[in-house]
Amino acid sequence: MIKNKSHWLYGGALMLAMLGAFKYTMKSKQSKLTGQIEFSLLQSSNILDYTKKPAGIINNGNTCFLNSVLQVRQITQLVALSSQPNFVEYLFELVQHINGQTTLDQQICLELAKIMKYLNSDLEVINASNLIDLLSEDADYSFFYQQQDSHELFNMLMKHIEEANNQVNSFDLSMLKSKQMKSKNPFLHHTKVQIKCNTCNYSFNSLKVESNYAFHFHLNHARTIQEAIDYIQKPEIITEYICLYCSLQFLRKKYTLNEQQNIIDQYLSANSYDEDSLIILKKIIEQLNAVEGNQFKIDPQKACLKRTVTRQTHIAKYPKTFCFFVNRLIVDPYHGLIKLDDPVYLDSNFKVADKEYTLSALVCHLGNSKSGHYVTFKRTFAQDLESSMSRNKQYKKCEWYITSDIRVTLTKQPQQGEAYLIFYDTY
Repeated sequence: MIKNKSHWLYGGALMLAMLGAFKYTMKSKQSKLTGQIEFSLLQSSNILDYTKKPAGIINNGNTCFLNSVLQVRQITQLVALSSQPNFVEYLFELVQHINGQTTLDQQICLELAKIMKYLNSDLEVINASNLIDLLSEDADYSFFYQQQDSHELFNMLMKHIEEANNQVNSFDLSMLKSKQMKSKNPFLHHTKVQIKCNTCNYSFNSLKVESNYAFHFHLNHARTIQEAIDYIQKPEIITEYICLYCSLQFLRKKYTLNEQQNIIDQYLSANSYDEDSLIILKKIIEQLNAVEGNQFKIDPQKACLKRTVTRQTHIAKYPKTFCFFVNRLIVDPYHGLIKLDDPVYLDSNFKVADKEYTLSALVCHLGNSKSGHYVTFKRTFAQDLESSMSRNKQYKKCEWYITSDIRVTLTKQPQQGEAYLIFYDTY
């Protein structure tokens, strides 16, 4: 966790912030969201070369860790109309299903959609205090606020969004069908694990699928995106692991009745399991002991044969939008918790799984492990006229902006050395 403990004030810009916040507050009070989001700000197709300067967000007391995450997800008009579902499209579709009495998760989604709308309007500065008030009702937010970690805040927002998604997509008894959304969370990806015993050479897959929103970028093992992905899927050696196949072969020699042999063979023929080996072996031994005529019993712990195995994680489903979390904090034996300032080297584009991803945003932390400030580097995109008339829409890269709360300035390129969160999109 990287903390922020400083305020950046900008004189005249502060007056502009107050004006922008007043305009935003007035609009919020005049029309309270009840599940219907106005799309007019995102539907205009009159301007095909759209390079609007991003909006700033007021710092409400060391809230740059929140502002930086919100400004990352800011989009241009035309990117929102892309045929590729992105976060804002997903969020806006989600809130259209929210009606009537709302839960905290749904209220957070509604407020987040409102912020996304105003970030892409003509306002130069907005205030996210309403969202902060809603997040403060979550017991976890007080912890995130003190730690001021943008990565954990990002995960927290994803948690609320997915909870709201699960709530609105529940089975509708009146319509006798499930409310299904067309869009999926673009950050969501799935990983699976394969285990291979180095003694019997038997491989089996875990049926458990882990779902996450951000990939870990380990600075001690990677400097580029491809190296980070390779390290995630790098095989690792594990000792003292219970090999299910070796253990089943052992049981087969002890339980010799035909019915017992058939039970064991059923498990031997499978190569995917959704529980750990010890739990499975306990169930198998219970079945074997229950067979009529059985005269042998064994402690499940003694039936567990521990081996050295190779464990490998596979990315089973790649996301539409990559989010990489750069693990910059380590525990030094002499200095305690320290921040690594090692640079990362980010290509403008990279390909994986037959998809091309484009660097779209960075959240950077300026400071050390005890204090600092979060800023966001955000790239804008636009369609050209010829592309907008076809189904295969193409986007050209436009300007890079650096956003530091209310201050937004044009920049030539992002500051890669301080990258903390890295975003790549498909367009």
